[in-house]
This record gives sequence, C-alpha cells and structure tokens, in this order.
Amino acid sequence: MADYVKPLPTVSADTKPFWDGCKAHELRLPRCTECDNLFYPPQGVCPQCLSSNLDWVKVSGTGIVYSISVVHQNSSPGFKEEGPYVLAYVTLDEGPLMLSNVIGAADPYDVKIGTPVEVVFEDATEEITVPKFKPS
Repeated sequence: MADYVKPLPTVSADTKPFWDGCKAHELRLPRCTECDNLFYPPQGVCPQCLSSNLDWVKVSGTGIVYSISVVHQNSSPGFKEEGPYVLAYVTLDEGPLMLSNVIGAADPYDVKIGTPVEVVFEDATEEITVPKFKPS
C-alpha cells in the first residue's frame, strides 16, 4: 500500500459513505428517499429530482460491461506502467452505470461489451480502497 502512486479521490461529506463502504469491501450507493432513484457517482443530491434526502444501500457489485476502452498509452504516474488496461462503464444489476477498471482478464481484448463482471477492491492506502471489476 505504501507505494501507491495513482491519484487518490478527495473524500467529501457527500462521498464518505461510498468510500467507507469500499474500505469495508462493500459497494454502497446513494438512493433517493423521495423518488427511489439509485445513482452513481455519489453526490449530495439526487440527479433525478434534486432531493437531498438520501439513504445508502449495499448493492450486489455485479453487472455487465456496457462500454470499454483498452488504454495503451497514459503517461500519468501509476498508469504508464500498467498499459494496456481496460477502462469500462459497468451497468450494475441494480441499474446505475459505474466507470472503473476491469482487471484480471488474461488479455484486455477478452473483455467485451456484455461481459459479466463482479466488484473487487484494491486497498490503495490505509484510508482509501478503490472498487474495480473482474470478469465473473
């Protein structure tokens, strides 16, 4: 963990429940108590009805790849050494789209639209755990 060089998220009051869930290796998303909208990315108001009345719910962490990009060049620290890697939108079984990496495929080109995936967690630092996905 000490040598993690990729950028880390800034945790705010609005996103803290998400990152606390990740640290516990649980994927938790905000759900609006007014319109029942489950959404990502986490924020302080519902993007559908603009209510700030939110609950946090544990979701399955399973879904399918909606869209992918295989990244071959990225000169940012921590990414340059990893290429090629998969950046994907994942449609969670509960509905929201999440942007993340898909890891664990023998070949990045084995990951295709429609590939079933499940969440895995990378403990980046003592405070931050990053959700990623792997083919299931």
